[in-house]
Amino acid sequence: MSKKPTIGDFAHLLSDEVTPEKYEIDLSRGILKADDPDDHRQMMEALQMMQKVQQASAPATVPQVPQDDPTALKLGELLEKFFLLRKQLTQATAIAYRNCITELAKFLKNPPITRITPSDITRYQEFLAEKGNSVRTIDNKISIVRALYNFAKKQGYTRQENPAENRALLTKKQRLKGGYAIFEKEEIELFFKSEFFKEQKNKDKDYTNSVILGLFTGCRIGEITNLKKDQFKISPNGVNYITIRDSKTLAGIREVPIHPLVFNRIKDFLDSKTDKVFKYVEKEGKGTGNAVGKKFARNVKGSGITRKKLVFHSLRKFVNNELLKDKVSLEHRCQLIGHELDNVNVAIYTETLTVDELAETVFPTFEKIYNLVKISLYKTEF
Repeated sequence: MSKKPTIGDFAHLLSDEVTPEKYEIDLSRGILKADDPDDHRQMMEALQMMQKVQQASAPATVPQVPQDDPTALKLGELLEKFFLLRKQLTQATAIAYRNCITELAKFLKNPPITRITPSDITRYQEFLAEKGNSVRTIDNKISIVRALYNFAKKQGYTRQENPAENRALLTKKQRLKGGYAIFEKEEIELFFKSEFFKEQKNKDKDYTNSVILGLFTGCRIGEITNLKKDQFKISPNGVNYITIRDSKTLAGIREVPIHPLVFNRIKDFLDSKTDKVFKYVEKEGKGTGNAVGKKFARNVKGSGITRKKLVFHSLRKFVNNELLKDKVSLEHRCQLIGHELDNVNVAIYTETLTVDELAETVFPTFEKIYNLVKISLYKTEF
């Protein structure tokens, strides 16, 4: 470690061995004089040494701890602002946000949002892991925090960096691999030919018709179980379709054609309704599809299918996969399924298909699926 310089380190420059009268330094009056190059060199050495002494003897600066902004919101207050401007959220999504943010606020002892740091988020992840949450669940909760902070920055409630940014524990590839499975054709046959499904055709038409719509539209379970009769429409060219008005994403607001063979299968059921098509009611934090999902799991088990991670959402994946096999384009599949298309060229320069054009593109695949589950082309029953 180098020693701090003192005045003695440059005293020799001002000693009797050096003739001070040959150069003059008077900083108070701004005077610097030298008679020749050698004097000038000595004068500059003296100045440099004096500067080092002054820097070494200057008091150390104490870092200032930023004071809390008295107007900074707490997490709960920020969440209410978020809900105020995000009225399109489903009840299930809103409850998930509230539960997560309430838990985080309690864990951190409710600091202002400007005081929450990345290390706080790390501690929260560890806390969740200790409680037995899966890695996927932890990532889902952190994504809620991240979305809330993105909102806070956009609306000007904070200028600090998002403490939940880049905190995912799973890679995108791991999330895809660990998600729901895709039905195979043989499993689809087993499912619909099962005694369980046949029994439900008479006992629980709400269940069987919601499953049929899932298989032949690729719609999400919540989109189906929330349907009202006025969402079933017919195009000028005679194509029956569903207009989805409420979805988890903007791309989910769409028109979904229904193959005529399938529409004939559900027509009597639909004609018996006046407003809400299915009997299912909203469950706190679980949407309207919870009952269907539970019975679907029993249906899978009763069909002798042993592969794991096959759920109602697996029908949606199956539809998309079959369309892909039939070389239906990405933009057409995204329009049907309601997926965001993160491609500037396609998103900006491709026109949206009409429901009739979309039907023409996807109906050949749905007819193959129809035949796969042995629905007669001439009868209205399986």
